Amino acid sequence: MGKRSVPRYPEDEDKGGCCGCLCWCCCFLLLIVAVLAGTAAYFFFVYKPKAPSYSVSNMSVSQFDFKSSDLTLYVKLTASVRAENPNEMITIKYGEGSHTVVSYRGTPLCSGKLPAFFQGYKNVTVMDISMEGRHGFGSGLQQALEESEKAGDIPLDIFVSVPVELQLGSLDLRQVKVNVHCALVLDSISPKKKPNIKSATYQANVEF
Repeated sequence: MGKRSVPRYPEDEDKGGCCGCLCWCCCFLLLIVAVLAGTAAYFFFVYKPKAPSYSVSNMSVSQFDFKSSDLTLYVKLTASVRAENPNEMITIKYGEGSHTVVSYRGTPLCSGKLPAFFQGYKNVTVMDISMEGRHGFGSGLQQALEESEKAGDIPLDIFVSVPVELQLGSLDLRQVKVNVHCALVLDSISPKKKPNIKSATYQANVEF
């Protein structure tokens, strides 16, 4: 009596083909991840990228006037901002579209913008940012400002947002937006007296 042959079904072969295709896809994805991780590790090891730093080195007040007739405050400030690029092989291009705002206890006082400029390797650039504002003020906030001036403690918040493009030689890496918050305490905000910076704290984040 002869042996009975076991029939083969086409669907069994299809399942094996799908498993093989899935395996190759997983291997390909793992290879891509490994290449990207290796490239990133090489970039950080060779170029040692460092975050730029920012600080306010000086403040000057040319106008700070209340008009009681319409409860309007007119402000003109100039902030000297120090930007440092500590990188040895990465340059920074500051683009158009920046925005700066100075506020007192949540109320905007004046605004302006940074100039567009190119910052080379291991470079420190100090720029003067002129800001102007005209805002309606209530009598309560005016009194708070006068009390802060009398006490010699005027808390100001400076917010800066600027588009930045990182460059490696002639290669443009990518454009990001840098946001900086500087919390200052001045001893005066009167145009009749040069203000001194009593304390300053900084926070920065990057939007990709």
